[in-house]
Amino acid sequence: MSERAGYVLAGGQARRLGEDKGRAQLAEGVTLLNWVTGRLAPAVGSWTAVGASAGEYGDLGVRTIGDRWPGQGPLGGIATAALDRAEGWFFVTSCDAVWARAAWVEALWEARRAPAVVYEHQGRLEPLFGWYRAELAPELEAAMEGGQRSVWRFLEAVGARRIEAPGGWESGQGINDPQALARAREIAQKILRGDR
Repeated sequence: MSERAGYVLAGGQARRLGEDKGRAQLAEGVTLLNWVTGRLAPAVGSWTAVGASAGEYGDLGVRTIGDRWPGQGPLGGIATAALDRAEGWFFVTSCDAVWARAAWVEALWEARRAPAVVYEHQGRLEPLFGWYRAELAPELEAAMEGGQRSVWRFLEAVGARRIEAPGGWESGQGINDPQALARAREIAQKILRGDR
């Protein structure tokens, strides 16, 4: 599965959360970053985090590259990943996709028929859980340098494929404050108990 490179976007500032999101404890001794990479590992061959600076999560066992456009939103993280990957496919997720399943990554992998493939849930694209071609790097870099920050607009421009989100998909589950982290911990406990 070496062709299946995964990138976790972990460079957000998480001001409302009050702590580094990637290092936030989801369960005893388990960070958000390690939870997501571990949970999706069956469908991804290797993981790299896109963080605020290179090496930031090395102590967590995850190779980390610095976001080339820090503070400029997720499109910059995707562009950074594409430039790092250089060729072939790469998977993108956020470090707070606690509810995600490896089977969903696999389903998108099987649906690759365009430069990018992402889920669509209730008419809304879900760009932070999808496969992208590294050959999109020039277009991504041009978008960032041109001040274009909309991931949705970029995906429409390159003709990304949209796949109906699977049952159990949860939109808007970003962990941006302590209350959302508490809810994520509850979800993690249910997963660990085998309830979902």
